[in-house]
Amino acid sequence: MKSPDQEFREKNRSERIWFVKKSAEWVISVSNKTWSHRQSELINSQLLNRKNFPLTKEQYLHMIQTARAVSHRRSGYPQMPPNIDLLSPGSRDELKEKIRTQRETTS
Repeated sequence: MKSPDQEFREKNRSERIWFVKKSAEWVISVSNKTWSHRQSELINSQLLNRKNFPLTKEQYLHMIQTARAVSHRRSGYPQMPPNIDLLSPGSRDELKEKIRTQRETTS
């Protein structure tokens, strides 16, 4: 995968910053009622249009995973520990033992 040239990237970045600033100006300049109504319209239109989106959830996630692998980006590091309360009692004990062992070896 060929990365875009620096000039293109800088132009794209400048356009994004401009868009964010204009959006922020608009949010500040209108009432909360107007902003809320427009936000609701946007979200509702996206929900209504979701069936027209050409990718399935699995295809989208595969596309993102592939792009990250190609770009060597790290995501989710360090991994968040699992919620111990949601595990079965046997798994919970195994996880606690594993965490205790890891702490002992790093100390």
